[in-house]
Amino acid sequence: MVLGDIHYGTPVPLSRRLACVPFYFATPTPRRMFAVPPRSGTTWGQLGMELALNLARKGDGAYDFENHRFWPTQGRIGQLLDWRVPLGTMAREFSRASGPLLGEQIFWQARDPYYRIRSARLGEMKIVLFTRSILAVVESAYFKFAAAEDHPEVTLDDQDSFDWDEHLDRSIEFFNSWGDAMTWHPGIRHFKFEDLKRDPVAGFSEIFEFWGLDVPEDCVAEGFRRASKQEMMKRISADEHGRNLRLSTRGTDQRGIIEPKRRRRLSDRLEAELIYDFGYDFGYDADYGVAYE
Repeated sequence: MVLGDIHYGTPVPLSRRLACVPFYFATPTPRRMFAVPPRSGTTWGQLGMELALNLARKGDGAYDFENHRFWPTQGRIGQLLDWRVPLGTMAREFSRASGPLLGEQIFWQARDPYYRIRSARLGEMKIVLFTRSILAVVESAYFKFAAAEDHPEVTLDDQDSFDWDEHLDRSIEFFNSWGDAMTWHPGIRHFKFEDLKRDPVAGFSEIFEFWGLDVPEDCVAEGFRRASKQEMMKRISADEHGRNLRLSTRGTDQRGIIEPKRRRRLSDRLEAELIYDFGYDFGYDADYGVAYE
């Protein structure tokens, strides 16, 4: 921010950099946050909540897929709490022809460790924290990079082509930072992605109640039915099915595939470096390759 060049060589004028200061100290409402690391159910969780809220407010619960993202009719109701907000770059980074980018702001979203989120108001927020097995996260990232056009060096026939340790570093940092925050922050509620997948209605009804939002269970059920993988796939053109980066199309034969020697090394690192494991088992025989509908 001091240099005015913070993202892919994009220059930032002084007036915009100065706008980050009041934003940090007086981050606008709402005082709700959805904190979830990459490859841990961000798209599914946020879309399902958006649709459930829309249905509870007598909306149509419709959405579409455009420019690699899913968009509810009324626009996204939870934007990332990061450098893009005070700099006003959201509209330039994302585009949508069929409707607004953003609707009524209901919650913030965060993908970073707690200490990296630039807001002095974090202590006042009611934060819903998602976690997913780190082994599943790094494996999912491997498949995502292998499908991405801007990472041609990563291939599914060569696991050495992917930087497993870099992604493990990020997951360890996320777990340790948020685990530490939970020792003192009174407003963090933790949910496992795996548990929410098994019973989304009960889990997300608890989340809405925690946030003080009135969403009937039937709206939660319908919202997450519409946010199912099968329903999302209907909105993606056939030629994008195998290369979209938002929705995994891996089968059971492409899960739990980390090579044994690498798996042991990753597990050893987690044993040595992870302070807060959030109740996950990262042993050599732990099952992490679960396929969800």
